[in-house]
Amino acid sequence: MVCDPIKNCGANDGRTQFAAPPEVETVRLRRATVDDAAMLSVVGTATFLEAYTWALPGADIVDFCMTHQTVDFYAKYLAKPDTRITLAVTGEDAPVGYAMLCRPDLDGYDVRAGDIELKRIYLFSSYRPGGNGQRLMDAALADAREMGQKRMLLGTNAGNARAIAFYRRNGFSEVGTRTFVVGAQHCCDVIFGRDL
Repeated sequence: MVCDPIKNCGANDGRTQFAAPPEVETVRLRRATVDDAAMLSVVGTATFLEAYTWALPGADIVDFCMTHQTVDFYAKYLAKPDTRITLAVTGEDAPVGYAMLCRPDLDGYDVRAGDIELKRIYLFSSYRPGGNGQRLMDAALADAREMGQKRMLLGTNAGNARAIAFYRRNGFSEVGTRTFVVGAQHCCDVIFGRDL
């Protein structure tokens, strides 16, 4: 069979047909479970790579992902009662991002009772148009309130101007700094917080 790019190749042989993706797509949000650990590992690695290639050497990104973006890493977090992860999915449950809430783990910063950390909020850049990132943030804020938390904290690279602007638009302000280690790199992170 010869593939004709004008026609859907495989239209009559049972294989999946691919259509062009929409220019702006609204993702669906759903709660992640322990069964989603592999999915989170894949999307976590891919989005971390997309987010930080401008700032970090590839070997350090790979080292970080092989330790902090593993299936086991996510399974352990999802087994904890104080962790909630919201997945952003498209198509037939294909992951394109997530927001992760957990007990604060911000080295060098004193947390207080009622604090929760937005440990990660990642979304592939092609899905940011249309307010999908805001929807993920809104879901994280709603989850934190539902969990009875009083303040949300997060850390982000001090040079990540786009992320910092997003957090400020969402009512976060700088409350401290920390050193964040990625491979052999010691990065300066800004810690942001906002009352819930």
